[in-house]
Amino acid sequence: MNSNATQAAPNEAGFTLVEVLVAIVVLVFGLIAVTNLLLVGASNNTAANLGTASTAAAAQQMENFKALGFSDLILLPATGNQQVVMPGTGPIQVSWTITRPSPQLLFFTVQAEGTGPLVAARSRAVLTAFRSCTAETAGCPAP
Repeated sequence: MNSNATQAAPNEAGFTLVEVLVAIVVLVFGLIAVTNLLLVGASNNTAANLGTASTAAAAQQMENFKALGFSDLILLPATGNQQVVMPGTGPIQVSWTITRPSPQLLFFTVQAEGTGPLVAARSRAVLTAFRSCTAETAGCPAP
């Protein structure tokens, strides 16, 4: 038997242990970066869903105010809040303020936001509107 046949040629050598360890470290750092991107994306998606739900809840409250007559609106308390459960997103905190700068004018501010600690400010929706009444025959107060 030829003893040279069992020895590997110099150009057929495999990876060294150091090269394998460096490759593993590079791979781990790449996987950590991708995992971080997935977590940030999921957080932003949750905040966007809650932002959409907050806007819908605030718009619904504005529609409720719009459905009331002026004489009913002036009887409402100046501030209020409620928690609305939106399907698919969870509870939304809705609060409103009604100011009356003159007897014929009302200003509404409705604020809605998610209740989670990390997404409350990121999902906030604030809507404002006003309502006036000028026709005395419709029961508007005199100026």
